[in-house]
Parts: sequence; structure tokens; C-alpha cells
Amino acid sequence: MNNTLIYANGVAKFFGSIPALKSLSLEVPEGISGFIGANGAGKTTTINILLGLLKPDAGQAQVFGMDCWHDSYKIRRRLGILHEKPAYPGNFTGQRYLEHVARLYSVNQPNQRVQELLKEVDMTKAKDRPIKTYSAGMTQRLGLAQALIGDPELAILDEPTANLDPMGRIEFLEKIKTLHEEKGVSFFISTHILPELEKICEYVSIVDEGRTVDQGTVKFLSEKYSATIYKIETPNPQLLASHIKKLESVDDAWVQNNMVLCKVSNTKKFSSQLPKLASDLNVGIDSFQPLHSTLEEIFKVVSGREKG
Repeated sequence: MNNTLIYANGVAKFFGSIPALKSLSLEVPEGISGFIGANGAGKTTTINILLGLLKPDAGQAQVFGMDCWHDSYKIRRRLGILHEKPAYPGNFTGQRYLEHVARLYSVNQPNQRVQELLKEVDMTKAKDRPIKTYSAGMTQRLGLAQALIGDPELAILDEPTANLDPMGRIEFLEKIKTLHEEKGVSFFISTHILPELEKICEYVSIVDEGRTVDQGTVKFLSEKYSATIYKIETPNPQLLASHIKKLESVDDAWVQNNMVLCKVSNTKKFSSQLPKLASDLNVGIDSFQPLHSTLEEIFKVVSGREKG
């Protein structure tokens, strides 16, 4: 893959006898990428390895083509980070805090840089207020400004929308999209909250139980799973599902939200077999169509959670 920013191959990490990562692999390009998985899937452990804060027990991890453990200082000088649960000095104003961070990064003309960032994240009006008075959305925008203060090529954001309401999530992610388009910054966004993410992401890596279960462009994944997963609305989903899974054209079938979902290996054959099966069972079919693969639906399919 051209312009790969993050690369991992066979990465494993254990905490005692507990595996946090089991042979995880990533190949993340420039742009806005999502790193999605349930809580406990290994996302934060992966990020800490990419930052050089944890040493992998096996495998290889690189950012900008450099080894994450041995070259961590060089890597961190070229990226920004917003941790999942950042802590801020509550009595500092937003401006004072960012100026302090700018000096730590040896930023030229720190005051000017801070003013630019405050404007970019829509925080100019709140710059003189104590951070402890900020709302959740304002705090996350402050964190985004902090992640960008060193003018990074890549910003890693760990669960940046977890504490935001739906409108706050949309506004935050739209700000990321704007920053990428106007400033050319790439983003790697770890999250378990998916509905809004697909609107800005170009590429997605899906992790479950410490392994990457699939990755690719959003378009590629959507087409891949739309082509094989069908949903059927019927008055008797349990009966139909139990017989559909026996068809040679079907790999599996299950009931979710009172609908039958089935993974099809031969679409043409399945389309001819389904009406006959429904007739034999005397079961009506209200609708039959490919699943519209949102990121949330794709995640459920590839991680096996559609049956949970």
C-alpha cells in the first residue's frame, strides 16, 4: 500500500497470562482512518504500542516506516495524540494550558500558534475561561488543539467522541474532516461508536479480541458485505431461518431484530431457492434485499456479534 503511515504485523501483547493482542496486523494509509472495535478489543493497547509506551511481546509495529519501540522519540515528534481520558489542570485557562504545551514542543511563536489553533477548533470565545468550566465538547476540542500543536503529520485520537452527545460527536468529527482537508493532517481514530464515523473515514481497520478481523476502504468493506449478507422480513423468522441455513447456497442464517439475516455464497441460486422454500413452508416474505452495510453492521458481521 502506498503512503502507509501505520504498519503492524503479528503484534502480540500479554499482561501476565492475559492476552491483550493476539497477532494483530494493520496497514493504515494517509487520510482519515477508523480503528473500530468493542471496549476491551485491544485498541488502547495498540495505540500505546504505536506510541512506544508499550513494547510488543511479538511481531513488528511501525509508524512512518520506523520501529515504534526503538524509534519512539522520532515518531512522537511527528505525531499528535489525544488520549482516551486526558487530564487537564482545571484552574488553567484554555489559552494558558495550550501555551504551556507549545513551549514543551519548542514551538516558534507559541502565542501565535495557540491563537491559530483556538480559532481552528472554535474555542476562541472560551480561551480565557478555566478548563474546569468547559463542557465535554469544549474539553475534547481543547484536546484536539493539544494534539495538533506540534503541527503533526498524523494525529492519533483514542475514543475522542465517547463522552459526547450525538450532536457533539457530529460536530467534532466534522472538525476533523475540515482540518484534514485544509491542513493535510492524517487522523487515526479509535472508537466503538460508529454511526457518524463512516461520514468522514476513508479507511477502516476492525479489531476484535486482540486481532484485526478485516480492514480496507469503507467502500470496499461496504461492497464486500453488502454482496453477501441479505435481510428478510417475514412473519415467522425463526422457522424460516432454521430452514434457510440448510440451503447449499447459504453459509449461515440467524434472527436479529425480528428479521432473518443470512450469509449467501451463491446469490443467483439463493434468489431462486428462497421463494420455493417459503412456499413449501407456507411462510410469507414481506421483503428481501441485500443488507445496507453501515460500519456498525459490518462490525457486527465480521466480529460475529450479529448473533449475540
